[in-house]
Amino acid sequence: MKENKLLEKLADQLLEAQEEIDEFTLQLSLGKAEAKEKFEEVKRAFRKKVVEFKELIDSQPVKSISKSLKQKVETLELQLALGKAETREEFSEQKQKIQHLISEMENDVASWFQEIDVPSSISHEIEKFKLKLEVLKLKFDLKKFELKDDFKDSMSTAKREIEKISSRVKSKMNEGKRKYSDFSEEIGEAYGHIKSAVKKL
Repeated sequence: MKENKLLEKLADQLLEAQEEIDEFTLQLSLGKAEAKEKFEEVKRAFRKKVVEFKELIDSQPVKSISKSLKQKVETLELQLALGKAETREEFSEQKQKIQHLISEMENDVASWFQEIDVPSSISHEIEKFKLKLEVLKLKFDLKKFELKDDFKDSMSTAKREIEKISSRVKSKMNEGKRKYSDFSEEIGEAYGHIKSAVKKL
């Protein structure tokens, strides 16, 4: 069943997210990428996910989608397409607008997921994007930063905890849980561990 495969993928996505944030942070700390270039790259990748989500909601029966959700998704897509942030101030301004749009959209997304049986990884992508913005903020502010032992230890702990959470997701599926919203607690917990590590930077 297609839904089962998507939900099985969720457990793996949680571990991939931890590895992705770890790698992203490492690249920036090594100076392999300029903050402004990386910001554009991150916006482009996230915009693709927003477009995929928009296509998903467009494919659903009209009555199940609130007009408000559609408008918020379209506004976010446009905001992500805006020009380059050359300075720390421009980055802060764009970051603030994007985060505001995301937080407005998240409640609509969560309530929509309660009503439907169509899994989507948009919540997962939103969390990764927000974490990357926090790392980028540090890069814009400091220009250069080092990965401290605290961060590395916290990331290792996050990985171990997420492995346990992934097992819980798989066992919940065996109990017949199928909706993406059934796993919101596990998703929140997994990202909480990654956020704790990012705060140690």
